[in-house]
Amino acid sequence: MFKPALASAVLLALAPVGAIAQETTPSTEALVAEARAMVKDFGGSLKQALQAAIKEGGLENGIGVCNTVAPEIAASNSKGAWTISRTSLKVRNPGNTPTEWQRLQLQAMDRQPVKNGKPVETWQVSDATGQPAFRYMSAIPTQKLCLGCHGKSIEPGVKAKLAELYPNDKATGFSEGELRGAFVVTYQPEQ
Repeated sequence: MFKPALASAVLLALAPVGAIAQETTPSTEALVAEARAMVKDFGGSLKQALQAAIKEGGLENGIGVCNTVAPEIAASNSKGAWTISRTSLKVRNPGNTPTEWQRLQLQAMDRQPVKNGKPVETWQVSDATGQPAFRYMSAIPTQKLCLGCHGKSIEPGVKAKLAELYPNDKATGFSEGELRGAFVVTYQPEQ
């Protein structure tokens, strides 16, 4: 008779541990809010750096920012279990090639990159082995600022700089408002 009582006491003692563990796991709403904040910070910093570089030395100088500064901004905005990057269906940097899940999301976003005046976003919470616990994407619609390097009509000096830095560039031919790519945020806590 003592053993069932002890077992019940142990189970009751363990119940709050499960509740505490659940409380420390961020809610989907909290994960989405953090991802949105990261996109805002990264996108704002990148746009500011690009505008300053272009103002200082033209579009060729801006390409240099995308080549070296953008990865640094992404790295500085990636902290702990959180990472941020960019991807596209037409990549300039092969290191930004989308995963299969990202490619499917980009194809869906390509149909309508902006909805109700805001970039389209998507996310997934997963407990699948080998997958991030949370992944989020926010569309990057092509803005006027982007067209000098990503548009249909690119100046010869800009084309030469792109060919030098990105010999396999596929990220041209865009029009304003089209899907340029997406910001990708993942959350992968240590197991």
